[in-house]
Amino acid sequence: MRRRSLLLAGLAANAAVRSQTTWAPTRPVKLVVAFGPGSGNDLTARELAQHMAETLGQPVVVENRAGAGGALGTDVVAKAVPDGHTIGLGTSSQLVMNVGLHKSLPFDVERDLRLIGLASRTPMLLAASAAGPKSIADLIAQAKSQPGKLSYGSAGLGSISHIVAEAFAKAADIHLLHVPYKGNGPAVADLAGGHVALVFDGLSTTAPLAQQGKVRMLAISGTRRSPAAPDLPTFAEQGLPAYEAYTWNCLFAPAKVPPEALATLNAALNKALAAPAIQARLASGGSEALGPSTPEQADAFARRERTQWVGFVRGLNIQAN
Repeated sequence: MRRRSLLLAGLAANAAVRSQTTWAPTRPVKLVVAFGPGSGNDLTARELAQHMAETLGQPVVVENRAGAGGALGTDVVAKAVPDGHTIGLGTSSQLVMNVGLHKSLPFDVERDLRLIGLASRTPMLLAASAAGPKSIADLIAQAKSQPGKLSYGSAGLGSISHIVAEAFAKAADIHLLHVPYKGNGPAVADLAGGHVALVFDGLSTTAPLAQQGKVRMLAISGTRRSPAAPDLPTFAEQGLPAYEAYTWNCLFAPAKVPPEALATLNAALNKALAAPAIQARLASGGSEALGPSTPEQADAFARRERTQWVGFVRGLNIQAN
């Protein structure tokens, strides 16, 4: 009897282990992007979705839910059924900047969200319209001669492109006019059309427009020039050595997602990040991979980012509606 009891206990333990490590979606997985189509985040999500679908055995369908600087899309995921079939592309705007910007949010990033894994970190660049400033020095001179007249577009209040532009204005001791959009894609489109003078964005979406002569890239963040744009000087080279602007992204899920689903999604993300097409895209945008990572490592990274940035964002006193 004792041997039989031990055998049954062992079988039960093995079954429990298997249940915690094996999970597969039974229908398409929805990947919520909190910004508009055509943005760098949207392009990243669609490439990850394609590669993750091959591993998961189900389509991964991107759904754009732009608004409130990313808070709308984040809330969709936070309140979704936590069964692994609804996940989100997380960004520094959603998981860090909004915490500093808003006194209250309809969700708590620590309580209601769980990171699946990290994807990449991308230095941001400042682009001007074709008829706009030709250098950082020119920009600063124009802004100081006409305070509050030079406009910049952003992905919306509290978005990373909003925060880094305000931080830039503070570092350069100038005043700029903010024009918020529902995503960086529309903002860059209006930059190319000459409707706004400036936009902070990434290389992958801005460089093609610069090559066509529709926009002019002025400076990029980082301690050295990007291999993907060796002729583009850094902010430090142009007199702003302490200024930096970057974004990062990840995948996240509702906090109560089962551990076995989290593990499967994490494995699919890490495998996607190793795909040559994803690696090539990161390199073309001057990005660095933050994965592979575990959910625990991703959560810890986000907490460190909040420690670094939330107080700074609050100090900017941005008035969000």
